[in-house]
Amino acid sequence: MARSFSWHCCPWCLTEDEKTALRIDQEINKILMEQKKRDRGELKLLLLGTGESGKSTFIKQMRIIHGAGYSEEDRKGFTSLVYQNIFTSMQSMIEAMDTLHIPYSCPENRHHASLIMSTDAYKVTTFEKPQAHAIQCLWKDGGIRTCYERRREFHLLDSAV
Repeated sequence: MARSFSWHCCPWCLTEDEKTALRIDQEINKILMEQKKRDRGELKLLLLGTGESGKSTFIKQMRIIHGAGYSEEDRKGFTSLVYQNIFTSMQSMIEAMDTLHIPYSCPENRHHASLIMSTDAYKVTTFEKPQAHAIQCLWKDGGIRTCYERRREFHLLDSAV
């Protein structure tokens, strides 16, 4: 049976277990007080929302506005993400072209579309010359432009708008 005791009683009245418990309690209280001091200046925020609702964008903007901004390494890290978003968006529009029955204005763009569709967008880290040329030609295509104007009818990343 655990014995309750006052933390303010004389040390010679305590058993060794109680002295150990007292030391542990004091260490825990010290750690908690230090953490409380550190947390006073810290604001915690829970962001909830579906995918593509802007949670990450909000955090990034707060970091730019109130923090030190992005390091050169951060910026380089975003490069592949930008490339991946370009590929994903173009692939979405190519798929939507079929779904919405929109023809390419230039027939050779079917070849460019198949090149883009055969690329795993999530493995893209840089643009190869054929891929860059294909995306450039597709973006100039009147059919792709028509498809883009109808973007409310299919899913397209917010970053593509």
